[in-house]
Amino acid sequence: MGTEPKTIFALDTGTRSVVGLVLQIDPEGSNKVLAAVKEEHRGRAMLDGQIHDVNQVAEVVIKVKQQLEKKLGCTLEKVAVAAAGRALITMRERFERNISPWYEIKDEEVRSLELEAIRAAQQSLAQSKERKDNYYCVGYSVVAYFLDGEAIGNPVGHRGKLLGVDLIATFLPQIVVDSLIAVLERAGLEIEVLTLEPIAALEYIIPPTMRQLNLALVDIGAGTSDIAITAGGSVIAYSMVPLAGDEVTEKLCSLYLLDFMVGEQVKRKLREKQFISFKDILGARQKVSSEEIIASLRETIKEIARRIGEAILELNQCSPQAVICIGGGSLTPCLTEELALILSLPRQRVAVRGSEGVAGLRPILAGPEGVTPLGIAMMAARPQVLGLSQVQVNGKSVRLFRGANATVADALLAAGMGFTELLGKPGLPLTVEVNGKIHVIKGKMGKPAEISLNGAPASLDTPLPLNAVINVGESEPGPDAAALVKDVLPSELPSITIRYHEIPKTLGPLILLNGQPATLDTPLADHDRVSWRAIKTIFDALLALGFSESQLLPVVLKITLNGETREIACFSYMIFKNHDLARLEDEIDDGDRLVYNPSPVLCRIKDLLKGESYKSAQEEISVFVNGECITLTGGSKHILKNGREVNLEEVVEDGDEITISSGPFYKPILADIFKYVSFEQRPPYPGARLIMLLNGQQAQFTTPLKNGDKIRLYWKEKDNSKDSD
Repeated sequence: MGTEPKTIFALDTGTRSVVGLVLQIDPEGSNKVLAAVKEEHRGRAMLDGQIHDVNQVAEVVIKVKQQLEKKLGCTLEKVAVAAAGRALITMRERFERNISPWYEIKDEEVRSLELEAIRAAQQSLAQSKERKDNYYCVGYSVVAYFLDGEAIGNPVGHRGKLLGVDLIATFLPQIVVDSLIAVLERAGLEIEVLTLEPIAALEYIIPPTMRQLNLALVDIGAGTSDIAITAGGSVIAYSMVPLAGDEVTEKLCSLYLLDFMVGEQVKRKLREKQFISFKDILGARQKVSSEEIIASLRETIKEIARRIGEAILELNQCSPQAVICIGGGSLTPCLTEELALILSLPRQRVAVRGSEGVAGLRPILAGPEGVTPLGIAMMAARPQVLGLSQVQVNGKSVRLFRGANATVADALLAAGMGFTELLGKPGLPLTVEVNGKIHVIKGKMGKPAEISLNGAPASLDTPLPLNAVINVGESEPGPDAAALVKDVLPSELPSITIRYHEIPKTLGPLILLNGQPATLDTPLADHDRVSWRAIKTIFDALLALGFSESQLLPVVLKITLNGETREIACFSYMIFKNHDLARLEDEIDDGDRLVYNPSPVLCRIKDLLKGESYKSAQEEISVFVNGECITLTGGSKHILKNGREVNLEEVVEDGDEITISSGPFYKPILADIFKYVSFEQRPPYPGARLIMLLNGQQAQFTTPLKNGDKIRLYWKEKDNSKDSD
């Protein structure tokens, strides 16, 4: 505030009357009323604080303005006004945005997030079923910031993936503001400052130094009763009850058949006269005592007090320390007494306050009706109040309410412009899985939209002058992330050197991209799966040499054996490591020699019938000859391939039908063992006799054998008279 006194024209457009005053505020804090005028509406041009007939209200405002100009000898052009408290709408909004975890959060991002939250609150309000109007944002306060779901005091300088804000935004319906502007324009006035009636009343009656107390301010007007609660140094709640002085007037008119304006005059005389004379709508004149009239209105007064008291208890959760009543309706007889009963407070704790303590106070401002206009004037002297401003945004005229700290961002918000797009979206990242772990390659940051204010470069936080012209360009998205396989692998990778077909080969790690072989320079796409491993086995080495997994898989033959379908795996190659036949799972090391030889796929019936299956083609028994176990095989099994008889060496092909059938049962005899043992079958000397014992008994060449028999063979001299074992 400067050193010169500030002169403010304040206007209170109430439901019943319009009060205008010109207040001089000294920089040292002394106030002086230079002029004040009050004019009542001729009819009910306003209801519940809302303008219903613009022209009628404008006529009264013009009359007030002209009278003030005549008293002051100057022209009034700018005015401070207040909107009815009942019109204030508060929205709480939580808004979150995904951000890049690779960059520190900047002031611009936080500011942009706040403004997006306000836009979201404004859209929610506009889409509400109960409210179909457009709204002006007249202020907001941040409750908390969030980073990755956790509350944080100030996110600037931090990193994260999800940035959020929880804030409270306050709005006025456009219809309320526009009707007020329409009235003032007809009177040749421009809004300099806009405030809210309950806030203005608080400024005068309960200054910040008193707000540590738990107080309730009740502004009882004609149509509504506005309530504000203070505690702990601040205003903690607002509310409105749609009952006030008009309820008493309407009851009075109903009881005594009075015109509304006559009823209003009778109500005002109840405190002044013992008997009141009036004429009803039938022309009959009546004279009734004030005491009798008040008694007939008692139930209506109790109902108003009950509704106000319940609203206070709901907001405060208990009775406040005191209640201060202002407004013309607060003069209603017995109202404060009834309110004290509802709140269980002593009578002296519920009091009506007037507008004392201001130099030059006029009689029309001396009572509780003067509090709001004086509060409006005092609020206008504060730098943070709202003023109506018009700016140009990309050639479009935008009306907004701006305080002393208004910025370019406020103008863009009023223009309905999105803030996320202004920053320029970062390029899309690449998300790649590397050996089961997620690897993210960030995209490049976008280029923010260029903002100019009156032809000069500006940012969202640039202060907003009057009559500003703002131009906003297009933002540019950042390039998407791009990378090669080598960008997601370690800088040092293991390798081995082998000789493949005698040619030296250095093999780096085995790299697969989505299951297919890849090189270090293979480009990556989003959601690719990269896996790599050092060369450990012959299988790894062959893949690194360019073989595919399908080439190394065995050939599967499907055949039918005795009516049962079987699958046989056969390899079409042979592998040699250091000249020895090897398998795919064998390990390989530096310096090893490796040879891969293609070979025809040959599978024979004997391969098919290995193990237990082979027994189905032969009969076997085991006997012991001179202590050595001998297995005898034989029988007459028949093997058919596709109906043709074959032997065990026959090659099997895909789709073959193999049938094995049994012949007569195999019955081995002792003579069969000579095909399996190394025994001298010629006599070692003349006259020697062959002795053949079966389980200790003399046997012949044709003696049958069974499994487990013990046989002893030896040559005996002829002249021995006795056999020996």
